Amino acid sequence: MKELSRSEPATSSSLGRLCSLCGDSPAAIRLPFAVGRPESAPQVKAYRFLGIGPRRRRFVQRHRWVWFVLWLCRRCGSEPPSDRLWNAIQNHPGTLRLVHEGFTETRLGPEFQGQEEEITFTDDPV
Repeated sequence: MKELSRSEPATSSSLGRLCSLCGDSPAAIRLPFAVGRPESAPQVKAYRFLGIGPRRRRFVQRHRWVWFVLWLCRRCGSEPPSDRLWNAIQNHPGTLRLVHEGFTETRLGPEFQGQEEEITFTDDPV
C-alpha cells in the first residue's frame, strides 16, 4: 500500500493521535474504510455503446457505505495491507455497531476525502 499521507504539515490535532495498529504517536496517515450493505436487489440498467447501436443491458446493485478513518503511523502506513489492518477494521467500534445492524461488507478507500460516518452510495456491477 502506498503511503497515504497528505503533504500538509502536521497540525496540533494530529499530534495526539495514536496509530491504530501499533499505538505509536504521532499517527499522521489517514486511512478511510467503509462498511456497507446492499440497498437494493440487482437491477437491469440499459445503455448504448457511444450512444449508438442496440441497447445493452447490465445488472447493477446499489450499496450504502458508511465511512470511518483509521490513523496509522508512517511505518504501518507504508506497509501493504495485512491481517493486523483487517483486524483493526473489524474491531473498530463503528464496524461492530454496523455489523450488528446488518452491514456485511468492508472496503478500503484511500481516495475518500469526507468525514467520519459520512454515508455514500454506489451502483456496483453484479
